[in-house]
Formats: sequence, structure tokens, C-alpha cells
Amino acid sequence: MSRPDVSWDAGRRSRTGSTYGLYDPAPEGGISTTRQTEISNLAVPWSPTSYKGLLFGLDLESGWGVMHDPIFAYPNTVNNANVILIGDLGSAKSSGGKTWGCLRPLILNRNVIVVDKKPSDSNPEEGEYAALSRFFGREPITFKIGGGGACLNIFDPAISPEVEDTRTNGSEAPPSQAQLLRAVATEVLGRPVSSREGKAMRTAHHRVLKETHATGRTPTIGLVIARMLAPSPIDCEELQIDRTVLREWGYDLAFELERFVDEDLSGLIDGETSENVILADGLTVFDVSQLPETGPALAIIMTVINTWMTNRLFRAKNRRQTHFIVEEAWHVVQTSVAKVIRRNQKVSRAIGLSNWFMFHHVSDIPPGTEAEAIIKECDTVLVYQQKKAPDARAAVEMFDLPASSYGTILNLATGTCLMKIGNEAPFEVKHLRSDVEKILTDTDKALTAQKMNEVITDELEPHAA
Repeated sequence: MSRPDVSWDAGRRSRTGSTYGLYDPAPEGGISTTRQTEISNLAVPWSPTSYKGLLFGLDLESGWGVMHDPIFAYPNTVNNANVILIGDLGSAKSSGGKTWGCLRPLILNRNVIVVDKKPSDSNPEEGEYAALSRFFGREPITFKIGGGGACLNIFDPAISPEVEDTRTNGSEAPPSQAQLLRAVATEVLGRPVSSREGKAMRTAHHRVLKETHATGRTPTIGLVIARMLAPSPIDCEELQIDRTVLREWGYDLAFELERFVDEDLSGLIDGETSENVILADGLTVFDVSQLPETGPALAIIMTVINTWMTNRLFRAKNRRQTHFIVEEAWHVVQTSVAKVIRRNQKVSRAIGLSNWFMFHHVSDIPPGTEAEAIIKECDTVLVYQQKKAPDARAAVEMFDLPASSYGTILNLATGTCLMKIGNEAPFEVKHLRSDVEKILTDTDKALTAQKMNEVITDELEPHAA
């Protein structure tokens, strides 16, 4: 009773009982740490991910940090490194993609290639990644119909090989020039190329290759069109076909290609590849925000970019892991470019490629198409808020989420998403950004504001990627 550090009053109703030791003593608690007292909590929440990967945010159930990287997680956690983000306008889906898919991977010495379709809020004449590209010391590669932008020559050896690589089984190699030319022709015609059109086109292409090799020039689509309209007598003799007949086989296709090259595709694919079009290490932004959403221009440029990227990675000796990000990806799935992307997905594991797609709704994806197959092959899924009930149900069905996810998706807060990694159960996570990341990944209104520029200058000095 004489010890001052021990209180014999355990807070019982009978103070007398406490005095005579009828109850356990109640000494004051000692100083400890959360690590020492963990054992007292028999239901410790566990992190939904390991500590290996790039920080995305906080798991709202456990409070643990969510660390995940689709390339690093392959093949133990995921079967592929492809990622899809789906969410309504204003759900902060783009912020997540820019931070976790673009900025942070650059720290790991990866390449990031972005196809930017969304016009900037501050400058509608360029995409919203333009300012971010300039921050890293590189102008975005901009495409404009009629000139004033970049040009891609589909027969540039750096973009596509003349013939398919014989070291592979075909499905593992990037598309050849002939396959790229057929994809362009299909998009221009709005239908598959017929057998006779295909023969006339292939014959003209092979003849142009021989003629340009002899003169040291690079073939162009204009030369191929000219040869379709004026077949070589040598080819006609080898094929044992009258020159008039061979020309008639390619008339419709040649005229359509000629019209589109002069009008709808003017300045895009009708000349030599522009000198500023370089797939350098670091961040490369292809700004397609000025291309119309209807017509073949956007699909053809997307096809060429995909072919070029895959071919470059396929041939690289010291290959760097690459993120390929398609903003506003809904414009891709309606066209033949989905077939090219699907083909590239098959080789992504071999060339260290992680494809990232951003959609508004599952309803943007036509059922039973190549586009649907592309989405279903993404093993990392981030579903942001879907305000409409049909969209939320479609997301649950598309990504095989628990039925209870339906209500969660409808009521997700801005910057919060339902994340599903491989076959693991989905969990709700809040994306975290640093102060500098908030500036760099926000809309261009923030990037062009004087106050924000001052913050960037104070926090970081612009540097080359």
C-alpha cells in the first residue's frame, strides 16, 4: 500500500474491496510502441499488395499503402502487364494514369509513349500532355491534316520492316510494310481489301521496293499509288496478266488512296518521315488531339505508331521496359487499329511492353470485337466511379467483379477506384499524389497558371528525360 507507483483502485464499485486486495491491482500503463503492442490486436488488417512496386495510394479498408507495378508483378501476380482504367469524366482517372503510369515509371528508367487525344483546357490546339512533355525538355510530336505537323512514312524501315521477320512464327513479329499497307487500305476503303485489289497492291509495292533500292531512295505511298495506276510491264509479264487487267484490279483502291492522301490524310503519311519524329528514351508524346474523330486519319496514325513502337522494341539490343498509354482510348476501339493493338499485345511480354488504356465506360467497347478481347486481357483493372447504373453493372460483368462491387462503383469518391490485380479480390484504394505531381498531372490550367509555374520552379528544375 506504500508503493506510490501502483494504484490499488481498479475502478470497481467497492473501493473497500479494492483496498483489501479482493480485485486485481490496476497499475498505470507503461510506455510502448505500436510494433510491441501489435500482438494485442488479434485482427490486424493486412495490405492487399506486397511492398514491391510503385506506390499508387492507400487501401481504404486496411490503411496500408498499395504498391503495384504491372511489369514487375509478371508472371507471379499477373499473366500480362496490360492495364485498363475506366471512369466517368471528373473521376480523376487521368490523374492516376499520368502519375502511376507515366511519371513514376520514368524514375525506374523506363520509356513512356503516350498517344494524347484529349485537347488541353488552356490551349485547345494541343493535347493535355503537351506541357508535361515540354517539362521534360521535349516537344510533343503533333499531327495536323493539311500540313504544319509531323509526317510518318509507312514505308520507312525504322517504322516497319520490308518483310516479316522469319525468325518468328508471324504472330510474334511486328507487322511488315505489306501488312501495314493493307491496314491503311482497309481503313480507307471502310471494308476488307478484295483478293484482286490485294494482288494489285502487293505487286505495286514490290515493284516500288525494287525501284527505290536501285536508286537509294525510300519508297512512299505516292509511288505505290502511281505503280497501281501504271503497272510495270515486267510484273505483267511475270504474272502473265494483261497490263490493262492488272490496272483495273487496283483502280478503285488506288483512286481511294489517292483521294485520301490528298485530302483526309494530307500531310500525315504522304512524304518522308519528319526529322522531329524520334522515339527517344524517356517520355515521348504523340499529340493526335487535332485529328478528327471521324474518318481514317486517327486510326491510320494510331496503326503506324503502334507498328513503329513494336518494331523498335522488337529489334532493340538493350531494350528498355516501356509503357504505352492511350488516352481517350474509346476512339481506337471503333476502328481497325484494334486488330493491330491486339497483335502487339501478344508480343508485349517478349519485348517488355505494358499497354495502358483509358476509357469512360464499358459501353464504349463493342461486344464481340478485337477491342473487347484487348480489354479482357488486361490483368490490372482500375474502375473509377460510374454514375449510371447500367455502366456500373457492365463494369462488374466485364471484369468479373463481385456483385457487391456494383454499389461501390456507383458511389466511389473522386480519386478513388476499385482495383483488381490478376485473380485477387478487388479492393477500394485512394490515389495519392505529391504536391509537385498534382501540378504536373492536373489539367493544363494548373500548368499555365503563374502561381503554379512559380511552385514548379521552386520545387524542381526542368531537365531532359
